[in-house]
Amino acid sequence: MLQKLWNPEIETLSREQVCALEAPLIADQIRYVYQHSPYYRDKYDLAGIDPATIDSHSALARLPFTEKSDIAQAQQQGELFGPNQCCDFDDIIRMTCTGGSTGEPTRLGWTRNDIDGYNEMGARAMWAMGCRPRDLVISCLNYSMYAGGIMDHGAFETLGAGILPYSIGNSERLLEMLSRFPPRAAGYSLFMTPSYAVRLADIAQQNGIDLHRLNVTRGYFSGEAGLQVPGYRDKIEQAWGMRAMDMYGTAELGVQSGECEHRNGHHYCGAGLVAAELVDPASGETLAFEDDSVGELVYTSLRREACPLIRLRSHDIVRIYTEPCACGRHSFRLHTLGRSDDMFIVKGVNVFPLAIQEALLKHRPEISAEFFVELTREPPIDYRPRLCIEVSPTLNSKGYSGLAQAIVSTLQQQCNFSATVEFVAQGSIATEHKTRRLYRAYLDQAAPALEVLYRQ
Repeated sequence: MLQKLWNPEIETLSREQVCALEAPLIADQIRYVYQHSPYYRDKYDLAGIDPATIDSHSALARLPFTEKSDIAQAQQQGELFGPNQCCDFDDIIRMTCTGGSTGEPTRLGWTRNDIDGYNEMGARAMWAMGCRPRDLVISCLNYSMYAGGIMDHGAFETLGAGILPYSIGNSERLLEMLSRFPPRAAGYSLFMTPSYAVRLADIAQQNGIDLHRLNVTRGYFSGEAGLQVPGYRDKIEQAWGMRAMDMYGTAELGVQSGECEHRNGHHYCGAGLVAAELVDPASGETLAFEDDSVGELVYTSLRREACPLIRLRSHDIVRIYTEPCACGRHSFRLHTLGRSDDMFIVKGVNVFPLAIQEALLKHRPEISAEFFVELTREPPIDYRPRLCIEVSPTLNSKGYSGLAQAIVSTLQQQCNFSATVEFVAQGSIATEHKTRRLYRAYLDQAAPALEVLYRQ
């Protein structure tokens, strides 16, 4: 009989026990980066910090933060991996990339031990989501450079699941392939972004394919926070006839966190491999890990060899839950509220794309709830931002004006801001890639050029 938890010894530890486990690992990692990374050594020397005194979670708060932009800037100046590289290139066996703040991919190096740690965290999360060796997973994340494809592929294999590396693109071919698969008792599983599942459902409808006949029984979703929006998960489950489970993670460190059968938040699965802190996103002050606390997650690698990251700001704003879960896991759980770098302020009101998505779901099925916001001028944003939304092909164009007014009213009531609404054809925004929700045109982040069906 299969065990209920992937790693019961770690996943049943209390917060206090995790801190005790990680204290010597923190000391070892800080000592390692001080010895091997001039970048970290200079930062700590400049701050007057003796690395030998950093030997606990509370001591971590004395160290300066690391920003992803620090690494990206060094790479733009000619470094292959950046100033945090700590091992010889001979020990690095894999390079992946993550999207940087400039739009240029940020390169990541991994040793064999680094990959093993990533796979362990991924296996914990995927096991929590219900993935088992019986699963045959069709992975539709990007295998071209980016961590989500090849790295998470290894995590599925670690727990023993079968996996098909389909990657992205060729949507019609994917649906045709699934329709030709023979029935199997365990069914088939998909691994993709939530918005791509919505896009595939649209393509299936256009081609007369009944998704409920494809024997896809489970979906494991990552790369976007869509399933945390009330109604969005229901939309996917109803379209596919599957059970949709959500995973949170970061490409730089892994720290995959998966929700269990109770769906009461993502279980943090990085204990013993990545230390987690909660900080105030504005002041940077450390916050206590208490039930219902809200803050930004900050991560410190504990066993990383190639490119360790110390106090890396995630800019993910989360609410945490600390009570043990009925599933048996004692790790803290998190619910993603948004990203601090995706938040924008309209006439003094903080607006998160996730809140907009939740508001738009009230207007299904007239719209698909796939959207993006474009900020055309730099702050202060004293104007109505452009809100581009996919509209259903079944809605008569005579209804566009009334629908737009209703959406504006909902946004005003739920999010306390107004937008200029535009409608585009269904399938224009959601793709097999991660769907971007915010474009800042004043920073040369150009929104896609789409044919506008209606402009308010």
